[in-house]
Formats: sequence, C-alpha cells, structure tokens
Amino acid sequence: MTVELAHPSTEPLASRTRTDRAHPRWWFIWTTPGRILAIGATLALLGIATAFATSTTVATRQEALTAVLDHTEPLSFAAGQIYTRLSVADAAAATAFIAGSEPQPVRQRYEQAIIDATAAVTQASSGLTDEDMLAVLTRINARVAVYTGLIETARTNNRSGNPVGSSYLSEASALMQDSILPDAQRLYEWTTARVDAETSASARIPAPVILVVGSTIVFGLFAHRWLARRTRRRINLGLVVGGLAIGVLVIWVGTALTISTAGSRQAKDTSAASLRVITNLSITAQQARADETLSLIRRGDENVRKQSYYQRLNTMQELLDQYLSGKDRVDKSDLANAQELLSRWRAADERIDAYISVGNYEAATQVALGAGEDDATPAFDSLEASLADGLKTSRDQLRSDIASARRVLSGTTVGGVVLALSAALAVALGLWPRLSEYR
Repeated sequence: MTVELAHPSTEPLASRTRTDRAHPRWWFIWTTPGRILAIGATLALLGIATAFATSTTVATRQEALTAVLDHTEPLSFAAGQIYTRLSVADAAAATAFIAGSEPQPVRQRYEQAIIDATAAVTQASSGLTDEDMLAVLTRINARVAVYTGLIETARTNNRSGNPVGSSYLSEASALMQDSILPDAQRLYEWTTARVDAETSASARIPAPVILVVGSTIVFGLFAHRWLARRTRRRINLGLVVGGLAIGVLVIWVGTALTISTAGSRQAKDTSAASLRVITNLSITAQQARADETLSLIRRGDENVRKQSYYQRLNTMQELLDQYLSGKDRVDKSDLANAQELLSRWRAADERIDAYISVGNYEAATQVALGAGEDDATPAFDSLEASLADGLKTSRDQLRSDIASARRVLSGTTVGGVVLALSAALAVALGLWPRLSEYR
C-alpha cells in the first residue's frame, strides 16, 4: 500500500483566532461614566481648594490683626509715650526752673514724665526686633540719663543762687530738643508706619479666594448643565446641595471679610490718623511751652526762642484745623475748645513779650506761671488735658476697631472648611447614582 504525502505548499494554513485591538490609553475618560467620574473628582478637588483658600485667608488675617493688637500697636504706643513724655519732662523742667521756688506739682510732673518715659523705653525694648531701631532706643536711653544729670545740676545751682544753673538747663534742653526728641520721633514714626502697614495688609482684597470660589461655582454650574443633558434629569440633588453649601460659604465668609476689611480701614484711616495728629499736637504743645519758658531763662537768645515758639503755635493751629475739619476723625468733642485755648495761650504770650520788651522779666514770669484766667499756665494746662483726653479716645477707638475686625472673623475658618467639604461630599453622593447606572 502506497501513501502519498502532500507537498507542504498545498497544506492548508492553520486557522488563527482574531484578536480585537487593545483600547487606547485613557479611553475610559471619554466615556460617559468616565466623564461623570472626572467631573466628580474635579468638583471634589475644587471643594478642597475652596476650604484651604478660605481657611488660610481667614486665619492669616486673624493672625495679622492679633499681631497688631497684641504687639505692634502697644509698641507704637510705647514709642509715642517716649516722644510725648520726654517733651513733657523738658517743658516741666524749664517751668520749674523759672518759678524759683520750684512748685511741687511742676516738679512732680517732671519726675512722673521721666518715670513714664523710662517705663516706655523698657516696654519698647522688649518688643523691638529691628537692629537700627534698637540702636536708636539705646541711644535715647543713654542720653536721657545724661539729660537728667544736667537737670539735677541746673536745679542744684539754681537753688544755690548760682547763675550757671541756667547754662546747665539750656544745655539739657538743647540735648533734648536736638538729639533725644529727634530720635524719639524717628522711633515713633517707624512704629506707626508698621501699624499702618500691618493694618493695610489685613484689609487687602483676598484675590486667591475669589478666584478659587469663582472657579468652583462656574464649574459646578457647567457640571450640572452637562449632567442634566446627558442623563435627561433636570435636577441633581447632590449638586444642588453642594451649590447651596458653597453659596452659604460665600455669603458668610464674604460678609465677614467685608466687615473685617471695613474695620481695618476704619482703624487705619480714621483712628490711627487721629491718634497720630493728636500725638503731634501734644508734643508740639510741650515743645512750645519749653520755648516759652526758656526765653525767660536765656535772655540773650529770647528772640530765637520766641520765633521757635510762634512757629510751633502755627503748626498746632494747622494741625487743629486739619483735625477738626476732617470728616474721618474720631469724636472731636475732646478738642472742641482747643482753638480757643490756643488763642488764649497766644494772647498770654503776647503779654509776656510786651513785658520782656521793657525789661520787666518779673512780670513776664508772673504771666507765664500765674493762675489767672489771662495767664499762660491755665490755658496751657487746659489744652494739655484736652489733648490727653483726645489721645485716650483715639487709642481706645483704634484698638476697638482692630478688635472688632478680628472678632467678626471668629468661626469662619472652621465654618468655611465644614461647608466646603460638605459641598464636596454632597457632589459625590449626587453623582454616585448616575455613575452606578453604567455597568
């Protein structure tokens, strides 16, 4: 039996099973369930971003306001106290010197002013971190020690009847006016600028929060519209609840930030500005009083002192006009009679000039130190008391504005996070039934 083998070329080809082409990469994202999942993930991320942005912004603003209230403003006040109280000390020292018998109230005013200034230096030194300002403060402290030593030497010589006492007093006053007070002014202006800068920073428009929340709202509206068209269901309860949560967050946090911003701007533009003007008024008044009394001590340069005195009074008049005419000022009742007192003081000094012009220094001294209605001391003391009340009112208002701006933000950090995360959860619960329809 013969077996014939077929030629290999005539053998049928082996059958091969047809394989489908593999899905392209990321194919699932282009399917309807993939898009629903992508929309859910995007909304969840936007919700988390909203929670982070709102909580961070509110917390940062609260920290800034707390820093102003607990650190920067007290530091600025201490610097202002150094500036003001040293001016008071210089004026009181000169007044006590020309009185001859050195009235106890005037002496006590000088001593109390030095004590207050020293305490303010200590307070400022504990809060300053800037090396340049620390050097200024150290220089003030060292020179105040020299100043008080010169005053005590002048006082001792004056009680002994030695004419050289006036030279020591003039030297002490020159040290105060030319060296100590300019440094105190520099320190005060630096700390005041810090208060303004930090208060302004807490009043900035939170652009990142607005951008994130706006993006969340816009994408949420797009997602709801797309889902309604694709699933033929007009309302998705989860997206609606999430949108309401974001809406409540926007209204709550937005209102809190708006009120806080208004409070910060009120503190900077009204309270702090008023405090700065009244502080300058108080310092200028003390320096003018020192010029007035020193013109009776150093009789060789009384014209220079008088010129300085009238320049300071003109400066005070300008500051008063600026303060009383401004609409954005703290309660002006404390300084309602300041212009009248300033006019009375100027009139009393004109009487002093009249007596000096005829060489009657005793009568001039009596007008400077007398307790009569037309004398200089009652007008100056009343003006000083009015300015002190104005300082207290302005500072209290400043701290109240900052505290209110911080208080209104209480609870918004936690509330914003809860609402944003609740919105993300609601979106997830709303999309899950639609996603589960595709299997």
